[in-house]
Amino acid sequence: MNQVEAYLTQKGIYFTVHELPVEQADGTAVLTEEPADHNKIFKTLVMKGNKTGVIIAVVPLDARVDYKKAAKVTGNRKIGLPPMEFVLEHTGYEHGANTPIGIHLNHPEYSMVFDDSIREYEQVIVSSGEIGKAVELAAHDLLELLHPEIENIVK
Repeated sequence: MNQVEAYLTQKGIYFTVHELPVEQADGTAVLTEEPADHNKIFKTLVMKGNKTGVIIAVVPLDARVDYKKAAKVTGNRKIGLPPMEFVLEHTGYEHGANTPIGIHLNHPEYSMVFDDSIREYEQVIVSSGEIGKAVELAAHDLLELLHPEIENIVK
């Protein structure tokens, strides 16, 4: 049981563990096939704002972040994806393993914003902090646990 799973268990939050079919290439984890629950997967992006520094954005797997919307919501003029070394240094997770739950546990000071589409889901799947491993839990439980900003941040 990893840190995220232990934390959810401690909090009494029901979750299911998923093994996702991934392959690592050039330091990037890529899904090798589309999982059955693909539409419930939310990816965790580590971004860097010019004023606020680290920002954690959680969006549907197939969505693309709208940098202008994300910058405005987080109080930045500019926002972008930093180099992989920055991500590992500031979150402790390698690319493809970033988890909003684990990052919140280790860095509660980071701004976290979820795309507002999460309100449309009963269940969501997010990384549990290991490449190819994820947890599925009630969207409501995830939001109650993390208290992120919820705004439209995708294109």
